[in-house]
Amino acid sequence: MEKTEKALLDSDSHALAALLDAGLDDDRIWNPAELEAILKHQLSAPIRVDLVSMEQRLASQLRLAVESQGLLLKSFGDLLYHPNPPLELLRLTKDFAKACRLSRGGPLPREIATILYFASIVVAMVRCRHRITRLDDAEIRHGVEQCLAQSWLDSRTRQLLDDGLKALSGNGSSALGKPPKNKQTP
Repeated sequence: MEKTEKALLDSDSHALAALLDAGLDDDRIWNPAELEAILKHQLSAPIRVDLVSMEQRLASQLRLAVESQGLLLKSFGDLLYHPNPPLELLRLTKDFAKACRLSRGGPLPREIATILYFASIVVAMVRCRHRITRLDDAEIRHGVEQCLAQSWLDSRTRQLLDDGLKALSGNGSSALGKPPKNKQTP
C-alpha cells in the first residue's frame, strides 16, 4: 500500500467528506430554457414520489391528506391548480420546496424550488384562506415578485402567482389575516 493510500484510509471520514463536498458546485447556472423544462416536468411529476421521499412521517401524512378527501391529485400541477386543494398537502409541498431550497445539491434547482415554495403559500392564501408560513406580507410579496420576474415561468403558474400578489395588495380574495401563532408554519 502506498503512503498516499494509507493516509487517505487513516483520515477522519467527516473531514474527508467535507473536503470532497467542497469541490462540488451546487450553484449550477441553469439557462431559461432548462428552467422552463424543469418546471414543466416538476409540475407534471408524480407528487407522491417527491414528497414521500422526504421522510416516513411525511409519507403517511401525504397518504392521509390525499385519501381522506378522495382526491385524484397526481402531480404538483394538479395540486396547485386545484380549485380547493387540501391544505395539508400544500403545507407538505411548501416544506418539500423549502428543504430543496436549503439543501446543498438538492433534488431541484433552487429557482424551481422557490417557485413551488411561493406557489404553495399563495394557493393556501387565495384558495384555502390560510397562511402556511411565518413570512409576513412584505416578504411573501417580495418572493412572489421575484418569481414573477422569471422569463421562463409558464402562464398558469404566472397567473397563480399574480393572483397571490393581487391578494397581498388587497385587490383579490385575501386570506391574509394572521392566524393564531400555533397555526403558522415556517
